[in-house]
Amino acid sequence: MLRWLELTADYRCNQRCLGCFSALPDGPSMTSREAAEALQRGYRDGARSLWLGGGEPTLRRDVLAAAAAARRLGYTRVKLQTNGMLLASPGNAARAAAAGITEVAFAIKGATAATHDRFTRTPGAHALLLEAMAAARAVGLALEGDVLVYRDTAHELPTIVAEYTPRGVASWRVWLLAATGDPEADRQVPRIGEVIPHLSAAMALGLSDRTDFISSLHTPPCTVPAADRACLFFAREFGMRVVNPGGHDFLLENSPMEGGRYLSGCAGCAYHQRCGGLREDYLARFGEEEFRPIASVEEV
Repeated sequence: MLRWLELTADYRCNQRCLGCFSALPDGPSMTSREAAEALQRGYRDGARSLWLGGGEPTLRRDVLAAAAAARRLGYTRVKLQTNGMLLASPGNAARAAAAGITEVAFAIKGATAATHDRFTRTPGAHALLLEAMAAARAVGLALEGDVLVYRDTAHELPTIVAEYTPRGVASWRVWLLAATGDPEADRQVPRIGEVIPHLSAAMALGLSDRTDFISSLHTPPCTVPAADRACLFFAREFGMRVVNPGGHDFLLENSPMEGGRYLSGCAGCAYHQRCGGLREDYLARFGEEEFRPIASVEEV
């Protein structure tokens, strides 16, 4: 069942984050009319939640018009995924709320200015992120955190969650960097086994009673301790259609970024019907040794 529509109107960005596929100033772009048609089609097909992604969606002059149009159609949630740089400008958060945006997912690269600015490769980005968070919170928008984990930042996960939760971030999504073919970026692709202890430590902080407080993408169930499987994310259960420029759309679970590859033992795993499988780029880099089928959902 379709629940979410992710609208990525183009890939322009005002940051140059290490390992990102975006920041394409001359890349494909939707017209405002194409975006409106995607909203209408998504609503007809059952979506009631909209995710405005990118690139950096706040660079588009029509992003607030798209949010308002979505609310008029009947979308009840409109999420803006952003690095916060433009949202920090005076009045922009209030304008976003007035247009119908209900929540903001902030892209966070580190626990400190040094780490965040290093991986966004944008001096001053962290200061603007904090300003944007405060502005969004002040006008009543819900705050979420999107953390792209690099090999050098995996150990910061508990500190990131502890640092930003008091600033109003009510839920977290943890993403693992994928290989892009860029040698500098590919050296930062983390092994899942290196990330899990820090993910577990972040969950153990007990900063929220929400079962969805932390969602971990790209970490199959067989890599997560049974005690921490509340963080598991199953793309096929999320119900999202992604619409990209050039008329490209697909269900999230069909994205190679969400997996797609199963090993010989996967068919016997208790999570096989829910798990999206493994990413090809990860297997090519690290092999299969971390993945073992789970006999039952209670197995530790």
